[in-house]
Amino acid sequence: MTPARFLDTRREIWGRLDALVGKTGRKGLRQLTDGELHELTRLYPAVAVDVARARMYKVDDATQRRVNQLAIAAHGLLYRRASGRSLPAIWRFFHRDYPRLFRRQWPFLVLAMVIFAVGMLGAYVAVRLVPSNAYLFVPHGLDLSNAREVTSEDISERFRQMPNPPMAAGIMANNITVAFNAFAFGIAAGVGTCYVLLANAMMLGGFVGHFANHDLSYVLWSFIAPHGVLEIFAILVSAAAGLRLGLSLAAPGRMTRSASLRIGARDAVLLVLGTIPMFVVAGFIEGFITPSYAPGIVKIVLGVTAAGAVIAYLLLVGREIRNPNFEIRNKHE
Repeated sequence: MTPARFLDTRREIWGRLDALVGKTGRKGLRQLTDGELHELTRLYPAVAVDVARARMYKVDDATQRRVNQLAIAAHGLLYRRASGRSLPAIWRFFHRDYPRLFRRQWPFLVLAMVIFAVGMLGAYVAVRLVPSNAYLFVPHGLDLSNAREVTSEDISERFRQMPNPPMAAGIMANNITVAFNAFAFGIAAGVGTCYVLLANAMMLGGFVGHFANHDLSYVLWSFIAPHGVLEIFAILVSAAAGLRLGLSLAAPGRMTRSASLRIGARDAVLLVLGTIPMFVVAGFIEGFITPSYAPGIVKIVLGVTAAGAVIAYLLLVGREIRNPNFEIRNKHE
């Protein structure tokens, strides 16, 4: 290939990369669309090779300097150290990275939901068939023998007697501990995670069956639904992280066990970190709204709505918007 031919075939690519680098400005890669970022990562390696090819074909010095500077600029954008500003990084994590990570781990969430459902349903059926089984799952002393006189006010009154901020903080800390255990015990090939899931599911199923035996299902759900729906979902996500961790160790596939565990641990840790805001919201609701005098149906709707909003965020936010014009241009290159 002659130097002239080399310049003719590569000039347009250099111009396009130069335009992308110029568009980033002071704000860096955030100025680019997903399609432009993909284009930048595709063009940079080719231009980096062009630095050596320009010397090989002995093109003029000005062109060599231009290609070299262009490759350096693109490398700086793609591989420079992340900014020390934490707030933009946190925003990107929750606005883009976390929902995408969650969607990639959906098989583990489904598995966690199945395990939880089996444990809860099993305990519920056992208590409904043999009422005395309730005390295998719920605290001894929870006597509902005078159930006809029990109301939602009786259940929530003990919460009203406690200062709300300390109670909310304590509840939130306890729930995060349960979630962390569901995640951390996954290191035992996922067996520990299954145990935490089943223990909590059976306790909840026992409660539901116990109250149902005394015709107090609505009272129970008006008490636990406001915070419980979101809380249980967050625990399931944490359990999914534990199962992801366990599977990476137990079934590394074609990778080495250490490499598989390293990748699995990274995904699992990020997945469980994303549940912290869920527990913050659930703890606030449990500390301030659950024991309030609001009607039971309002509390139930609030709980379902809060969980539904989180699920919608996880399923919809961060999806890449495809650029048809960019795809068509790629097909013709």
